[in-house]
Amino acid sequence: MEETTLTVESENVPGAVVLRAEGEVDSYTAELLRAKLSEAFGAGLPVVLDLSAVEFFASAGLSVLVEYHLIGEDRGVPLRLVSPRGSVLRALKATTLTETLDLYLDLDAALRA
Repeated sequence: MEETTLTVESENVPGAVVLRAEGEVDSYTAELLRAKLSEAFGAGLPVVLDLSAVEFFASAGLSVLVEYHLIGEDRGVPLRLVSPRGSVLRALKATTLTETLDLYLDLDAALRA
């Protein structure tokens, strides 16, 4: 059985916390994404999640995004998604989350928002 992998790196930039995810988000790795988002939201700054290097995105990942979108709304801390494409974008479109979540083409646009 092949092990799925996900890495999420965090960087504090002026006015935001940037998370860069790479790999696959599924039922095995969604908890790592949740933990990193929880840590990032603790700063009280906008959280920018760069998904451009994510190759696979399962429903477990969608649940995490919705959870932190709602947490962000409650706390007044926006969650901004950068460059979702491929399976990430297909999953967001299929669930109409493209209408709810804040999506940006690149990191600069998300940071300027």
